[in-house]
Amino acid sequence: MIFARLESFDTSILTGKIMRHLKIFQVDLQNETLFVKPRGEGSVFRYQELHQETNAVRAHLAQPHVRALVIDLSEMEYFGSEFIGALVMMLRETRVRKGKGCFCSASPQMLQVLQNMSLFKLWPHFATRDEAHSQLTSIAS
Repeated sequence: MIFARLESFDTSILTGKIMRHLKIFQVDLQNETLFVKPRGEGSVFRYQELHQETNAVRAHLAQPHVRALVIDLSEMEYFGSEFIGALVMMLRETRVRKGKGCFCSASPQMLQVLQNMSLFKLWPHFATRDEAHSQLTSIAS
């Protein structure tokens, strides 16, 4: 199994360069909200690299001060099922820890894909990153 169990994942590697140097995901923390922005084409990546980076993000989500996750899709036009699975794992991790999650800034094509998968029944989509942050902040408080 490629996905590591979070209990055995060494969160100390998340300090310093690791989170800033991820190739697939740009990760930013604003107060209690973690923003994850997939970079580039979601169908062009190494499978193992996707899972390693997903585990790094999930470990960051396990920190007690992180209460919300925003998946910013503004740079994505397409991604495959493995990529969607990785995003869903992050969102589920947030939910398990009693946090809130959502998508934002998806292109019309990506909106249709996510809607066809019924993901908006589980996690809402907001037009902008600011709107997502505002809504999650108001829900969490």
